[in-house]
Amino acid sequence: MSQKIISSIDIRADKIICLIAQELQILDKGKILQLIGIGTSKIPVHCLKPLSMEKVKIKEHIIDAISRAEKEARIKINNIYVSISENMSSKYVEHETNIQGRQINEDNIKAFLESEKFKDLYSETDEPLHSFPISFKLDNKKSVSDPIGYNAHTLLTRWHIISAPKNYLGKILDLFNEIEINLKQIVSSNYSSSLAVLSENEADNGATTIEIQKNKTVISYTFDNQLIGYDVIKVGTYNFANDISKIKSISLEESEKIRKQIDNMTNERIYKKKLEKYFEIYSSRAFELSRIIRQIVTKSKYNALVSNNIVLTGYGAKSIMMQKLINKAFKQSNFRLGSTKKINGSKTFLDNPSLVSAFGLLLYAINHDLEGDQDSSKRKKNTIISYIYNFFRNL
Repeated sequence: MSQKIISSIDIRADKIICLIAQELQILDKGKILQLIGIGTSKIPVHCLKPLSMEKVKIKEHIIDAISRAEKEARIKINNIYVSISENMSSKYVEHETNIQGRQINEDNIKAFLESEKFKDLYSETDEPLHSFPISFKLDNKKSVSDPIGYNAHTLLTRWHIISAPKNYLGKILDLFNEIEINLKQIVSSNYSSSLAVLSENEADNGATTIEIQKNKTVISYTFDNQLIGYDVIKVGTYNFANDISKIKSISLEESEKIRKQIDNMTNERIYKKKLEKYFEIYSSRAFELSRIIRQIVTKSKYNALVSNNIVLTGYGAKSIMMQKLINKAFKQSNFRLGSTKKINGSKTFLDNPSLVSAFGLLLYAINHDLEGDQDSSKRKKNTIISYIYNFFRNL
C-alpha cells in the first residue's frame, strides 16, 4: 500500500477553503482519499470577488485557511491545486484529422493538442484550463460515440474549451509564489463541483448540476463523464441578503444572518416567529431564481441529454425553500441534493453541499496526473490540460 498527500484551495466569494487529504493506493481496490485536514477563512459578506480585494487581504485569507488545515492534519504542505469560480469563458472548437483510411486510435484524437488551433488558444490575453472532446464525426457523415477502431479518411472532433485571462491566472500564481507553495494546477470550480457530486451513472448518462454560490448560480451539463457546457445566472445568496438589507434598512451582515435562518425554516415555522416580515422578500427572490433556472435548463441545447438527473448543490443549496422549488420545477426528473460521496472523512463536512467544489478538486487531483510527476511511460495522461478520453456519444 502506497500513500501521498494532496492539498487543495477553493477560492470562493463566501470563503477560502483548504483541504488536505491522504491518498491511499490499495491493491485491487484502486485509490482511496481520506480527508485529514480542513481549514476555512470567511470572506466579508459585502465582497463578491475575493481576488479583487487588496493583495495583502486575500493573501491573509489564503494563509489563514492553509494554516488551519495544516494544524489539523499535522502536515506542512508544499504543493497545492487551486479552483476558481470567476473570470472563465467557454467556447467550442472543431478539429479535423486526416486518417487516410486507416484505423483510428487515441493519438488521432490527441492530435488536436499538437495542432495550431490548440496553440492559438494560448493568446496574449487568455489561456485554456480544460479541453474536453465532446463529439466525433467520421468522413463528415457518420457520428459516433467512440471512434477508436473505426476506419476513416477524416475524423472531425468537437472540443469544449474553458479558458481564463492570463493576468488573472498570473495574479493567482504570484500569490502562491509569495506564500512559497507550488501551484500544481488551476481548475474550474464548474468542473470540480460536478466531479464531487455526480455518481458514475449520472455522469455517464447525463446530469445537470445546479450550484447556488454566493454571487451567482452555475448550471453545469455533464454527459459521458465530460463537462459539455454550462450557463451562469448572476443571482446567488448575496442577492437574498441584499434584498432584505435594502428593503428593511438593516446592515448586510444582519440580513445575511436572517437569510441563513430562513434557509433552514419551513413556512409554518416562519409565520410563528419574528422572521415573518422578511420571509416575503426572501421567497420572492427564491421564486425568481427557480424560474430562471428552469427556463435556462429547459431551453438549453443539452436538455435532452442531461434532463433526467438534476442535482442541487453549493452554498445556497441548504435553503429548504430552494430545494422544494427546484424539485417542483423539475418534477419529471430525478432530483436530489448533492454532496460528496467519493471521499472518506467526517460526514459533517462531506454532507455539506457548500464544500463540493473543494472536494471535487481533490478528486480531480487523483485522476489527472501532471507532466513531470512520474515516468510518462507509466501514465495514461501526461498533460497539464484536463482532457478525459471516455469518448462521447454524438451530441
